[in-house]
Amino acid sequence: MCLIKKSGNMTILKKQSINNEELEVKHLRAILTHGGAGSNPKDSDGTESAALTGMNLMENGKSALDAVIESVKFLEDDPRFNAGIGSRLRADNATIQMDASCMSSDGKFGAVACVQGVQNPIDIAKEVLLHSSHIIITGQGARIFAQERHLPLKYLNNNSDQADNDKPPSCDTVGAVAFDGKTFAAALSSGGLSGAAIGRVGDVPLPGCGLFCGPLGAVACTGDGEFIALKILAKEVYGWLENNMSPNEAAQKALDLFDDSVDVGLIILTKNGFAANSKNSMAWSHLIKKN
Repeated sequence: MCLIKKSGNMTILKKQSINNEELEVKHLRAILTHGGAGSNPKDSDGTESAALTGMNLMENGKSALDAVIESVKFLEDDPRFNAGIGSRLRADNATIQMDASCMSSDGKFGAVACVQGVQNPIDIAKEVLLHSSHIIITGQGARIFAQERHLPLKYLNNNSDQADNDKPPSCDTVGAVAFDGKTFAAALSSGGLSGAAIGRVGDVPLPGCGLFCGPLGAVACTGDGEFIALKILAKEVYGWLENNMSPNEAAQKALDLFDDSVDVGLIILTKNGFAANSKNSMAWSHLIKKN
């Protein structure tokens, strides 16, 4: 069931269970957020607040890119989700390495991988998109780049003190997609796979894998990163949208690509529709302003 709240021209759709949803209206502004495959739908108050953060920015003239960055940053600051301060410990039970990425519908892309000691890696990913000739910067190089750009950062106090390995192991990447009336954008952030090898990189920072957006819409995926990356899933889904498949159909088709043992979820936004779906539980929320 979905709880829908309305205020003026805005509609908040807060997900209570993981059924397909699609809204066939003309969007003026819209944003979807998710807390990751395996996240508890009861935590959708967090994804709702993240969506409100992004929508408020767009209502005040900021871009879809600004909206998804700040929405994901909000989720990085929520310890219930596997990103930022909720990130997971690697195989040595002491190290946290985070990935983040963002993309705009004009084809710009920026990502960081295996970043350590930073609470909001999505900020560095945005800086890569806007101000670097590269598209991915990894490890210590990402922090050096941020310092060279004089980017203010919050630092994690101590890796092993910040993570909680008792969290459900399937809870994964947080993300957001948005449309500001002119452009689309998508953003992702991941705290890594619990117990993974140091240096392991999933789908999040790989172009077209965890996220993709273009003139027709935006896609953000979550789940088992190796499987998502091998399918180049987000770009594949966007291609279906180009062939006039509805967001709802595309979301279901994406899930059908994987065995039941593979945990996958995604959110999709176009100019006249949206969908959110996952093989298992997923906290997500939607905020839309209609014409």
